[in-house]
This record gives sequence, structure tokens and C-alpha cells, in this order.
Amino acid sequence: MIRSLDGKTPKIHPSCFVSETAYIVGDVEIGEDTSIWPGAVIRGDYGKIIIGKACSIQDNCVLHTDDYLELGDNVLMTHGAVIHGGIVGNNVLIGMNAAILESAKVGNYVLIGASALVLADSVIPDNSLVLGVPGKVRPLTEEHQKRLEDPTGIYVENMKRYIAAGLGLQIPTYDQ
Repeated sequence: MIRSLDGKTPKIHPSCFVSETAYIVGDVEIGEDTSIWPGAVIRGDYGKIIIGKACSIQDNCVLHTDDYLELGDNVLMTHGAVIHGGIVGNNVLIGMNAAILESAKVGNYVLIGASALVLADSVIPDNSLVLGVPGKVRPLTEEHQKRLEDPTGIYVENMKRYIAAGLGLQIPTYDQ
């Protein structure tokens, strides 16, 4: 479901896939080749949310902010992850049920492990692995670095399969 609020309508690139059971409302911009899967909620009612290119927002993820939230390109937000404001760089994998709290800044090539908690106002440097509650920053292993080179590639292909099958919402057009 895609809804306007207070005169602000989500701007979603026409190449995107949005599941029929996702909910997107308000001041939201979503870049090309991004997929929004069942149960995802992207609520731009208090602040602006920008999602970059080729991101995958998987089942039951929540994106919300009191002021501003931005995801870079190639961000893989896996099942049940939550982000409440802040900035997330490019080529980031956010593990299942992980949470990023308000005003956090997550660099490029970062892997946030399943159920990890990134505290409010945290700064996570580029090329980091974050594990635990609260999240502890470690250097990436070679294996993790390789995984982050194209974290969303298979999901972009899967999205195209869903679109070809006629699944997902019709994306409303907007002036670019």
C-alpha cells in the first residue's frame, strides 16, 4: 500500500518492486531497482526517508524517523530489521532482527550481524563488522568483505522475477 500524507506522496522509481502487503507512506523516496518485500513498513510521517538504488528491504522490516533517514545504494536489510533514523552507507548488510537507533551513522561496507543493536548517535566506520547488544565494532574478515561487494545482486534478480510474474503493486508515476 502506498499512501500520501500531509501532501507528501512517496516517490518510487518505476523499476522497483513493492509487495502488495508492504506499507509506504509520506515523505519517502526510493531509488531504482530497489525491492520492498511483504510486511515492510516505511513510514515517512515525521521526517524524510531516502532509500538508494538496488536496496532490498525484506519481510517485516521497519524504517521510521523523527527527522531524517537515508540508506545508500546496495543496502540489504534482512528479515525483521529496524532502522529508526540516521544514515547508512553503501554496500551494507543489516542482519535479521538487527536494530539501528536514531542518529546513528553507519559507513560503507559494513555488516551488522543478526540481532545486533547499534545505539543512538553511534558512528560505525567503513569496513566494519558489528555484533552483539550493544553492538561492538570489529574489522571485517575477507569473507565478509567479499559478501559486501554485491550484497543485493541476487535480490535484484529475484525482484525482476516477481515483476515478470505480475506480482507487486503498480508504482504511481511522479514528476522527476
